[in-house]
Amino acid sequence: MERKLAAILAADVVGFSRLMHEDEEGTLASFQQYYRELIEPKVADHQGRVVKTTGDGLLLEFASVVDAVRCAIEVQDEMARLNDSVRGDRKMLLRMGINLGDIILVGDDIYGDGVNIAARLETMASPGGICISGTVYDQLAGKINQVIKDMGEQSLRNIEDPIRTYKILPTGTEPELLENPPSATLVPDLGFGAPERPKIAILPFKNLSRDPDQNFLAEGLRLGIVSSLVQLSGIFLISTDAVNVYKDKEGAAVQAGREVAAGYILEGSVQQVGQTLRVTLHLTNVGANEIIWSERYDAKVDDLFKVQDEITQEVLISLNVKLVAGERGRVWFDDITDPQAREFYHRGISHVYSGTKDDNEAALRQMLEFYRVQPDTDHGPSFIALIHLTNAIFGWSESESRSLDEASRWAEIAVKYEKNSGIGYIVNGHLKLLQGQHNKALESCERAIGIRPSCSFTHGILAGVQNFCGDSQLAVQHAREALLIERVYPPWIVNVLATAYRGSGKVELSIPAAREALRLEPLQNEARLILCSDYMLADLKNDARQIAREVLAVEPTFNVLKYAEKQPYKHREKLEQIVEALRAAGLPE
Repeated sequence: MERKLAAILAADVVGFSRLMHEDEEGTLASFQQYYRELIEPKVADHQGRVVKTTGDGLLLEFASVVDAVRCAIEVQDEMARLNDSVRGDRKMLLRMGINLGDIILVGDDIYGDGVNIAARLETMASPGGICISGTVYDQLAGKINQVIKDMGEQSLRNIEDPIRTYKILPTGTEPELLENPPSATLVPDLGFGAPERPKIAILPFKNLSRDPDQNFLAEGLRLGIVSSLVQLSGIFLISTDAVNVYKDKEGAAVQAGREVAAGYILEGSVQQVGQTLRVTLHLTNVGANEIIWSERYDAKVDDLFKVQDEITQEVLISLNVKLVAGERGRVWFDDITDPQAREFYHRGISHVYSGTKDDNEAALRQMLEFYRVQPDTDHGPSFIALIHLTNAIFGWSESESRSLDEASRWAEIAVKYEKNSGIGYIVNGHLKLLQGQHNKALESCERAIGIRPSCSFTHGILAGVQNFCGDSQLAVQHAREALLIERVYPPWIVNVLATAYRGSGKVELSIPAAREALRLEPLQNEARLILCSDYMLADLKNDARQIAREVLAVEPTFNVLKYAEKQPYKHREKLEQIVEALRAAGLPE
């Protein structure tokens, strides 16, 4: 077999199935025109070759990393220009992933991890965006003008080791947007009771088995323990996203603990030999820099949930955490009794929190199988509901409305179980809000937070619901709590905090929060709209008009009234104030 080093660019059209469903002939004609008049000539200009097209996708090969990246940037810039005159829901946007790696040539086609990594990076890119690997980034110093954002190490499906990833931001993005430190007003050093509770983070467990397919056991065990701990009021659990960057790093416990402000770090490793598992755990007191609990378990694969429960109980004993009455009997996984169901659950949960379209699809397949095998527990319906909601929120499905309907159906199933993880309630609460059922939304979210007091997602959704229902002061508290848990700020939660500050009349705090959300994700318009209304409310009219122009540059067809239709405020006067501010800033109706 012939091998060589090459730069591989993978691309696909965002929402191609939806576009084809709405206008099959028009979509196909547009894509072919873009390909013929833009993509093919640009590839030739940069000495690349088209390996193959796959309906809505492209695979390109370049001898030079710089040529591959410059080609990608020029194509995306031109696509953005061409889309200016296209109606919002008919825009044709490309996602691109670029990797430098070893490939195998078979005829005109190419194979290997170098290709697979490029394809996985493509799924992580934003619509109209470019995602690159660390091997590409290392070759770009001083060779392009774009701002590049570090996304840290990411675990990619079917790729054994984490990959350093970066995002190339659109042409014109100012470097200082990435250099400003997070605003100190976002999360003051007070945690609404959080610092008084033991603060713990759980690092990714190591898979010591030779078979990389067994990664799901290590990750499933860790996330199973996380799923138990988020349901306990006596503990403050730092989110998994904040510590994923420490995967496979030796001696990272104290460093990780200090960087995410955790008092305790749990580390672990899992090794499978046949049907026997060896699980090794260490619980470190970060401040004292000492291991306060260590244990090794040798058990059958079928006993993994038993081991998980024992580990959870040992952690609680070591941290002197007392369970209250409602928490007893809820956090243990003794209700998953079928051996096949156990594997489906662990495989599924290892994908649920990965944050990519491919992982969401894989998680859905596993959780559906889990529910089929063992329907007498809420875990299957709860995660299926969450996956459908995630698909709708991030636009990963062919039909947003169908995903929301499926999320609603499965959430209704989940909340009927007596023993409940609370996930169904938080999904149900968000959906009730979208349907304008404010009291039911609030009731469902409050039930969820009672079950999941250390879950950042639950706090974030509850904060959004509270703000739309008119209790902005309480929304601020829960949004801050969510960010304290997360540490790695998700832009959507920062947006919730900004809207809650605005709703409570503290525009001077909403402005830096919205700026921070925009810094974290410069392509999003939601933070710009919050900032635009903030500036008008603060009588900073020139700043508001400038942000309004940026909103229209990102979304030329933006319409204030259509935006208002999607804002589920219980009290119309709140919405009318925002609409009037956006209108006064120059945004069209």
